Amino acid sequence: MIHVLVYYVIALATCWFAFRHGGRPERLVAAAFLLAAIVSSGLAFSARPAFRSVDGALLSVDLALLAGLVAVAMFANRFWPIWISALHLLAITIHGVRAYDPTLVPWMYAAAISKIAYPMLAVLIVGTERHRRRRWSYGCDPDWSSVSKSP
Repeated sequence: MIHVLVYYVIALATCWFAFRHGGRPERLVAAAFLLAAIVSSGLAFSARPAFRSVDGALLSVDLALLAGLVAVAMFANRFWPIWISALHLLAITIHGVRAYDPTLVPWMYAAAISKIAYPMLAVLIVGTERHRRRRWSYGCDPDWSSVSKSP
């Protein structure tokens, strides 16, 4: 249980940093991370998953988070959301591996899903810091890509 608390402390610190110093893409991703963590925690504590099979509710939270991350990656004037989306897609494929191979040891399934969150938080920190530095150096850092209309 201590590893869960450690994750929450790191996630809260990362999201605070993104809210404090980030632009809209960083804040949206931080809010999505917090919302997914809250919903997942509620599901985990109410049902106590044993990771013996794919939990449809947790998978649906992960799929919703992926949709939000991909949306940010498509429209943000940043490169880091692509990396976060790719890492989260990897987490979703682990659900698929579990569904394909039910003999996968439950603790390996749980560990693989949970450990991918740390690099995702690290990418959010790096992306936020790079945004902060660009804003400080150049005076601005546009949040969203501009789409020009062709005649």
